[in-house]
Amino acid sequence: MFTNILIVDDEIGPRESLRMILKPLYNVFIAENGTKAMDIIRKEQIDVVTLDMRMPGIQGTEVLKSIKKYRSDIEVIIVTGYGTLKTAIEGIRWGVFDYITKPFNVSEIIAVIKKAADRRILNLQFKSLLQGVKDMEMKVDFNSAKNTLIENQMLIERLRKLFIENTEDSKKVELDFLEFIKVLSSTLESKDAYTHGHSGRVSYYANAIAQHCGFDELERKELQIATMLHDIGKVGIDNQCLLKESDLTEEEWQLIKQHPERGIELIEPLKLSDFIVDVVLHHHERLDGLGYPDGLSGESISLPARIAALADSFDVMTSDRPYRKALSKEEVIKEMRIGSGTQFDSQLIELMLSLLQDNKSNIFF
Repeated sequence: MFTNILIVDDEIGPRESLRMILKPLYNVFIAENGTKAMDIIRKEQIDVVTLDMRMPGIQGTEVLKSIKKYRSDIEVIIVTGYGTLKTAIEGIRWGVFDYITKPFNVSEIIAVIKKAADRRILNLQFKSLLQGVKDMEMKVDFNSAKNTLIENQMLIERLRKLFIENTEDSKKVELDFLEFIKVLSSTLESKDAYTHGHSGRVSYYANAIAQHCGFDELERKELQIATMLHDIGKVGIDNQCLLKESDLTEEEWQLIKQHPERGIELIEPLKLSDFIVDVVLHHHERLDGLGYPDGLSGESISLPARIAALADSFDVMTSDRPYRKALSKEEVIKEMRIGSGTQFDSQLIELMLSLLQDNKSNIFF
């Protein structure tokens, strides 16, 4: 895909110099003022704009606002010899990609424009991926879900790597990757009105617990992804089984118990960390060893998986289900005390109970 670059500058010298530099690499359009720039943007699929901030007529800041209001996905690079703090603040407010000062260094401006063009391409690919995931809603089954992820494996891997980097350049991609995970999760929950939003709530509760357990920022990010995806293995399981009001048959129960392992198979193309895989696989293990799929017990169950198990159960208890209404706060506390040391980590239960009792911001109820 050839990237379309628009150079907006009233000075013919810098405008033509930049055009000659970029012409061998991109499709280049030029405009000597804001009015002509907007005309081109309305007619052409512009990807990146280099914008001079001081021009006769419409000032650069107003052109920037017009561009972002018309198409917020265009990457804008400010190229100016009159940089000020006010200009910088306006640029930040309207999502400028970067700043280059005149007279510009050729290698510097090529590098900045390449980064902007690469991010634009990544954003387009990401939108296509999101649409593919949303299209799965009409035909949610295990194979179609897995095929969508396999087909987009390289893009997902790139998003994932940028997600865990703590750099300014990765912040937008970090939000994109989280959006992808949320869309994937909500799409796969879309058939079930009772569990819709369940993964998002489990993620929220788990993060609240993890903050009090001393998890660092990266660990909380990974726990967020893991809990958003913890029930992904239920895709393709018949709703009549998932929403059944009467007791499950042994065959139905065995099918549901397979969902952690099915989840691992489904997310394999994402190449997620061992931390995330462990939580998805072991969020139904119990302290007494009676959980599934591996019958782990005690400390052999990782702390993130124990947190996810508690957050998952808490949301199940506090949500309406086909077979019962949501439990009251008092009933939830009673159930957690009963499960302390057998189903749940007793220290996490005590932490959860303290959070419930000191719930000034109504985090849990």
